[in-house]
Amino acid sequence: MLDQLGKFKILRPLGKGAMGEVYLARDLRLGREVALKVIHSGTAFGDEAQARFEREAQAAAALNHPHVVTVYDFGEEEGIHYLVMEYVEGEDLDALIRRGGAGKADLLELLAQVCEGLAYAHARGVVHRDIKPSNVLVTRHGGRLHAKLMDFGVAQMGQSSLTQSGTWMGTVNYMAPEYLDTGRASASSDLFAVGVMLYEVLTGGRKPFQGDTATAVLNRILLHPAEPLRPRDLDDVPGRLLPVLDRALAKNPSARYADGEALAAAIRQAVAAIPDSRETVPSAPPPPPSAVVKPEGWTQPIRVGKGGTGHCLSLRVALRNARSGSQILLLPGHYRESVVVDKDVTIRAEGDAGAVVLEGTSGPAVTIQVPGVVLKGFTLRGTSKGPALLSAGGGALVEACVLQGPQGCADLGSGASVQFQDCRLEARGPLGLRVGEEAQVRMEGGSVSGASTAGLLVLPGGQALLRGTILEQGPGVGVRVQERGQATLDGCTVRGAEAGAVEVEPDGRVQLSRCRLEASRFAGILALERSQALLEDCDLTGHACSGAHVLAGANVLLRQCRVRENPGFGISIMDRGLATLDGCTVQANGGAGLLIHHGATLQARGCTFSEGRSLGVDCAEGGQAVLDGCEISGNAGVGVQVEPGGSLLLVRCTLKEGRDTGILLLEDSQATLEECVVHRNARGGILLAKDASDPVLRGANRIDDDLLRLDAGGSLVKVAPLSGR
Repeated sequence: MLDQLGKFKILRPLGKGAMGEVYLARDLRLGREVALKVIHSGTAFGDEAQARFEREAQAAAALNHPHVVTVYDFGEEEGIHYLVMEYVEGEDLDALIRRGGAGKADLLELLAQVCEGLAYAHARGVVHRDIKPSNVLVTRHGGRLHAKLMDFGVAQMGQSSLTQSGTWMGTVNYMAPEYLDTGRASASSDLFAVGVMLYEVLTGGRKPFQGDTATAVLNRILLHPAEPLRPRDLDDVPGRLLPVLDRALAKNPSARYADGEALAAAIRQAVAAIPDSRETVPSAPPPPPSAVVKPEGWTQPIRVGKGGTGHCLSLRVALRNARSGSQILLLPGHYRESVVVDKDVTIRAEGDAGAVVLEGTSGPAVTIQVPGVVLKGFTLRGTSKGPALLSAGGGALVEACVLQGPQGCADLGSGASVQFQDCRLEARGPLGLRVGEEAQVRMEGGSVSGASTAGLLVLPGGQALLRGTILEQGPGVGVRVQERGQATLDGCTVRGAEAGAVEVEPDGRVQLSRCRLEASRFAGILALERSQALLEDCDLTGHACSGAHVLAGANVLLRQCRVRENPGFGISIMDRGLATLDGCTVQANGGAGLLIHHGATLQARGCTFSEGRSLGVDCAEGGQAVLDGCEISGNAGVGVQVEPGGSLLLVRCTLKEGRDTGILLLEDSQATLEECVVHRNARGGILLAKDASDPVLRGANRIDDDLLRLDAGGSLVKVAPLSGR
């Protein structure tokens, strides 16, 4: 080991890499401790390491930010090239994540700090190109964790680069799709890497794109979505982080956050879980600045309508003569024309929405082609030739309007971005609101009704946010989310949709908070293969099949939800489905409160399964379930039934006051009770089929009711208490 290098006295090694070593050293002239990175010119990596040192010195020297490690100096002494950096006492973020050295909220704050450092670097033309947890140093300032971004050795500065175009630099797991595809990095590529780190923080270090080889990982990044999160990955964090993660990992760089500051703000808002209409999430981007209603008097409006006050009779004529930013006032009347809006204008009605009707003739009533359009206070009526509103990639704010049409109320094409405020969408055909590929919609208040196929349809890559909206009364499904589509519903009601309230198709995602899903002829929520759904503080009632129906490979998490009075099952989990319940109430359902069927898996914590007209919990063939701290009480049928091939673990559970048996174990089933209470069940505590195995008892169980077994003749026989009782 070196003892001294020029004016730097070597104290101890800090680390070693393929190209050199890093030491803790003391600057003998200034008397401060520094991190000294060195490379010997004679090594195989000498030329490349020297180039990287120069790059790192040039890049970091231009940056002076609290979340970027400061570079003090660069030079050569006795054939050894060295880089002198600020010494940060701590550990890297990778180690912190993997050893669980901090809570998720603290780790997320560190990512927000990294984003701030990147925003500063990007504003000065520096793209890092190797963002990963091991390049983030973490130290403590008092009780607060502080992040420092380091290692700009492969950074790109402005248009210059030591590598040729099309050459990758960095770590493949964190490379953005466009970087892998072209070899050209951008600020957005760095933000994609932050998205990968966000996934690692949530999962304890798991990568979103996995493969046995670098080529396999590359293929996953380019062609496939991130690996689905598991329910436990969202422990201790709000569900609002899901859309933030999805946007950060978007394949298209234009769909990601605009800059590091925006991503930092989104992470912090999600962690704080503060409802904020300004919050930037992929399912609800704010409208562009020009899509804000201009104040009265901002410009002299063009008046359309009959009478002495009208400037013209046709809205089409008014649009042809309007300038960008103009206001157009529709006087009361019925206008039959299809118009194309290709300027950022405001069109508003005089009087209420029923006094002014714009009805399409040759196509949609309104086609929007540009961002910044405002429609306010009138009725749009489509025809068999087109919907009431069509956005062909444009953006709009639609406020206090009524939309009607046999071909749909609103159709948002690819790339469109539309916000609805207090609007009524009255479908008279298949669809209420259609969100196309890569389109985005935000709907505040208002209602959608009458659709025969879907009130809200989100196509692949589309994103929707609804707050305080009512979707009701249609023969179709209330909300349908297709592959790679995303929908967030907050404070919404989906009522009377005959084909089901919410349907999530393969690889789709939904998040529901404070919603009511009521009275369908199928399921409150149907999660199909490989889909993901998160429900928080929701009510699922009156569904003929099931309150929640989870199919093969789907992953559903319910927190603090109430699943009540469904004529069918409360919650049914089918072939290889996965569900996690946390603090839920499952009550007074017609079928089993909980059905775990054919290879499905359930985890339930702090839940109640009570007052059902059938079984409380039915663990069927191949089903597996863990119930922790749950109560099963007052059910008309058996409290818990484990069928042949089923496996059930009950921990600190109470089974009481059932009108049948507390637990029924059939042959070839497995059940384990740990610190459970079984008492006051009308027929008995535990009933064993003729060839069933005894349950495994662990810890101090309290079983007050009789232990029964069916004999060869089918009669009930009381047997001796189990050992360990």
